[in-house]
Amino acid sequence: SSQLSSRETLVESCVLSHVGCCGRSPTASMPEDEDEPELVIAEPAEGAGPTHEPFSFNLLSTVQSQQSSNGLRHNDHLRYRQYCSRRLRRLYNVLKFKHGKGRYKQAPFPADFTDVRFLEVPLASAERAWSYGVQLKADNANAASVNAQWRHHSINRFGKAVKWAKFLEQVCKIHADQRTQMEAEAYTAYLEGVYLAEKEDWKEAHGKIVRCRKVCEYLSLASGPNESAFLKAKASELEPLLRECKYNLGLPADDDDEDKKPAAASAPRDALGLRYRGQGLAIPSDRIKDKLFKCLEFVNDVKVTTEVQEGNAVIEKYGKISVEFGDVMKDIHGEMIKVGADGQTSEWKMLEAFARQHSLSMNLERNLVLLWNHLLKLEPLEDMSTTEARRSCKPEEGMRFCDMLKSDLEGLTEMPEPSEKISSLLTAYVAIVVNCRCLFLALCYTSFGKVLEGAALLDMLHARMDDASLGEGLDDPLGRLHPLFELIYEGMPTRVAKWRCRGLAQMCAGSKAKAKSLEVGGEQRPPGGAGSVQRPGGLADAKSFAAFPPSFRDIPCKPLLFDLAFPLIVQPDIEALLLQKRGKSDESQKGLLGKVAGGVGAVAGGLGSRLSGLWGGRK
Repeated sequence: SSQLSSRETLVESCVLSHVGCCGRSPTASMPEDEDEPELVIAEPAEGAGPTHEPFSFNLLSTVQSQQSSNGLRHNDHLRYRQYCSRRLRRLYNVLKFKHGKGRYKQAPFPADFTDVRFLEVPLASAERAWSYGVQLKADNANAASVNAQWRHHSINRFGKAVKWAKFLEQVCKIHADQRTQMEAEAYTAYLEGVYLAEKEDWKEAHGKIVRCRKVCEYLSLASGPNESAFLKAKASELEPLLRECKYNLGLPADDDDEDKKPAAASAPRDALGLRYRGQGLAIPSDRIKDKLFKCLEFVNDVKVTTEVQEGNAVIEKYGKISVEFGDVMKDIHGEMIKVGADGQTSEWKMLEAFARQHSLSMNLERNLVLLWNHLLKLEPLEDMSTTEARRSCKPEEGMRFCDMLKSDLEGLTEMPEPSEKISSLLTAYVAIVVNCRCLFLALCYTSFGKVLEGAALLDMLHARMDDASLGEGLDDPLGRLHPLFELIYEGMPTRVAKWRCRGLAQMCAGSKAKAKSLEVGGEQRPPGGAGSVQRPGGLADAKSFAAFPPSFRDIPCKPLLFDLAFPLIVQPDIEALLLQKRGKSDESQKGLLGKVAGGVGAVAGGLGSRLSGLWGGRK
């Protein structure tokens, strides 16, 4: 009987796993997440506040790193939910924030703490609930038919995530700094938007998503280069959900006027004579105004010359300006965080763009001066393969300067308030920088003995010299860059033609030297044989030249397979199988009991006959 019951259990488990594979989510029958304490904060003492300085917690970047490292890079929300559960368990143990042993015992969230990891407790709880909701939603979408129970369960999980996010925002307002509070606000607005979109409350969801995008874009302006790029990408990820809300509300796709509120009354602009791309500026802070004018004085003191300068002297001269602009940018970002996304945002955005444009322009000017000095060192050289030539001018250094210039120019193209004239001129600057990099790359190949590759690059560069064209310059600070770009642009055709001719001459000299060495060596082999040597300039040398750029060719790749028959699979009927197994087990049990009863009866009959024989023998 034990063997039969184990077989029956095995059959039922196999059948249930088969049903789960045919469209029923195994997660739908899983219990709710454990270890979820109530959202209660302990009552602080009268007049007692936090005993620590406000915590600085990079909330959004922490969420992004944890998601990308634990399954969401492959859309594996089950793995991420399991990670959040383990993370919560570790936090409870490390922080000694437990909820009873065995039976659950409510433990209120502490009113005061000195460990910033307490902020990760509601964050991990919100992420776990959100990932569970997305997992149930994905399982429901992959099922053969929509299950209303799973959808209701996923909506409840999203609602739980919103509760934890609001609790996190409430805790951050007490224990964290202003920037962390803004990140918590953006995080809560995003989860509320997702929750309301699942409930098909499109109007409220649209408002929450717009708010989240506005805060993320504002934080990207008040951040450094790395964080700014991350926050801009975060704001762009909201576009699909925003388009869905607009579609269901009947709004046009390019309607972005909802999140643009009229700016508050501000100080009169253009009173200081500072303008950013035709618009006057107002500086609300006197301290920032003094620092900014000090930086502008340093900029006016720097004069650009066309003579060769020492690299260290150039870096030291522009390094002081870079440090001063870095301090100003840090102060502007701090003031922007204090004002918030609902204050005088337009004034601070324009001021930040003005300072950032000057900082990028001075970095561009420094790199242009270094590139121009490198080109001047290149003029007296005739052969880059010698040690003396590489000691005086390294082509890879010129490539590094070109890469830095291209990065700074891309930063200028992303500045607010762009115009067609500025965009076209910056595009021309980028083309000049790319041509310079191509020249230095060809010289690198030549210096390492790859004459053929260098000649091919110089030939291509010589053919596209007429593609770039410079127009008139712009106002300062971009106007300071135009003379240097003109110098580089005017000298490029002559420089490229000179090095192209030298490369071709070097190729001819190499071919002639090779032919002479063959003649001196007296190698005479039959033409077309295994060891034959073709004369230079013949058909073999012509075939050795590679086409540049190379042509496209087909390569094998893994095919894409789409399972169109999966939704049409019919679930098997297992009731008859289970009844049949149960009937066999009952019959076997009955037969076993009959055999046992028969055996007991036979034994009793034998004993009775023997006892009767004994009694009869005594008679």
